[in-house]
Amino acid sequence: MLGRFLGGGETALNTRARSRRWVAGLLDPASRRLWARVTRTVNIAFIVTGLAGVLLASEAGALPGENLLVAVPLAAFIVEYLVRLWVIPDMWVGHGDSPGRLRLRWAITARGLVDLMGAVLIPAAWLAGVPNPEAEMFGVLWVFKLARYSPGLAVLWRVIRLEAEPLIGGLFAFLVVLLCAAVLAHLLEGAAQPDVFGTVPKALWWTIVTLTTTGYGDVTPVTVPGRMLAGLVMMCGILVFSLWAGILATGFSQEMRRRAFLKTWDLVARVPLFQNVGALVIADVAQRLRPREVGSGSVVVRRGDIGDCMYFIVSGDIEIQTTPTTSFHLKDGDFFGEMALITGARRSATAIATGPCQLLMLDIADFRDLAARYPDMTLAIHAEAKRRMHADADDGTG
Repeated sequence: MLGRFLGGGETALNTRARSRRWVAGLLDPASRRLWARVTRTVNIAFIVTGLAGVLLASEAGALPGENLLVAVPLAAFIVEYLVRLWVIPDMWVGHGDSPGRLRLRWAITARGLVDLMGAVLIPAAWLAGVPNPEAEMFGVLWVFKLARYSPGLAVLWRVIRLEAEPLIGGLFAFLVVLLCAAVLAHLLEGAAQPDVFGTVPKALWWTIVTLTTTGYGDVTPVTVPGRMLAGLVMMCGILVFSLWAGILATGFSQEMRRRAFLKTWDLVARVPLFQNVGALVIADVAQRLRPREVGSGSVVVRRGDIGDCMYFIVSGDIEIQTTPTTSFHLKDGDFFGEMALITGARRSATAIATGPCQLLMLDIADFRDLAARYPDMTLAIHAEAKRRMHADADDGTG
């Protein structure tokens, strides 16, 4: 009986662990499972609904049941926070800490703090006696929860961190121009307009508006030297903000290329043809290959078309139709479309995806360049093409 009891306890423990892992998968923003996508959609719908409720909170009677637009998402976010605390040990696998320490470490991250504030600030305001709609205004912080589902924001944040030094240099230039322009504006315009330029702090408002090229027009210089200074400050503002924009644009472009390269590298390494060619060759090939995803039933190449590229199958199944009644299938690691590049003839077969497929596309110009650089790799491609041609005189993948 004791053994049965202990066994039952172990089974219950394993069941809870499996349940927690399953829930962790649902909350993974990168998961492509159906129920994970449904969970993300529902959560985003709650965020949008809650933000709509916050915006309408100051409009008394603007919409029937407007309080529910805040109360229902708030309840969902409280439950979500508690669930995330429960499953975080399974989402942070490999960190080496105890479950309690993992939960604490997550709770003090930016995402953890955003989830916490989204769950407790409105109830805390109610408990403190803050009336609606002022208490519900804290719900505006829910907009930060959308960052979890925006990979672009994560890329931008990484770019800002990587380019912090030049960005800070641009900020220093901005402050130098700002302070110097404020002092000069005070000296040049202070006597003519003491109300707005009589002190350096007063002149700072005009300097900020002018340096950012906003130009409200509420404060303008009236002396000739003051107007000359204004023109110089405007040009400095354009230069500084152009510098910032250039730094961010360059960093963002480099980061996107890096991510695309890493993704392509991972896909290339899974193709058997490239597994024994070495890291340098893979790096060169990865820069040339372009990932392409096709859906079930999509025609990848069509018989009679001009051959301008070939394809490697990372995952999926491709049906090669050499004639209306003859076909065969290619699987993961195979390639097709190479014969048109080798012979220069038009496509001799139609390739159709029988399910969702992930492919790597190699352009004809890159194919010929690689053929010159890495003859061993291209010999393997030629050998496979000849094998297919000898297998069936009418069979071609080009």
